[in-house]
Amino acid sequence: MVHVSWQNVLDGQGFAITLIGMVIVFSGLLLISLFIAQLPRMLDFFDRLTTRAARPEAPSEAVAERAAVPQGEEIMAAISLVVHMELERLTGESQKITILRRSGQGAIWASAGKVRSLSQRSPHA
Repeated sequence: MVHVSWQNVLDGQGFAITLIGMVIVFSGLLLISLFIAQLPRMLDFFDRLTTRAARPEAPSEAVAERAAVPQGEEIMAAISLVVHMELERLTGESQKITILRRSGQGAIWASAGKVRSLSQRSPHA
């Protein structure tokens, strides 16, 4: 028969094992919190390292002047965007409800327990 008492804990060094386990868990949580706290600095450092290697050279003045003048394709894209946004605003396309409600059906929550399987609803299922 097993005897439950504090003497069994003391004999098996239960307090020492408990304290060691608590120290291990606490140190793990401390390391995780320090990592999370230092993560923005590490990411900033990594970003500086990667962008320094991939930094493009400064464009010449001729390229800058050519890039400043919009091309025909860019103008057409801008006009198309404006026309699309105006049509969407005027027709109320962004505010349409896409769920069709049947009249007399009521709320969806009222239909609990009344759902039929697909094979009962349609002979083609």
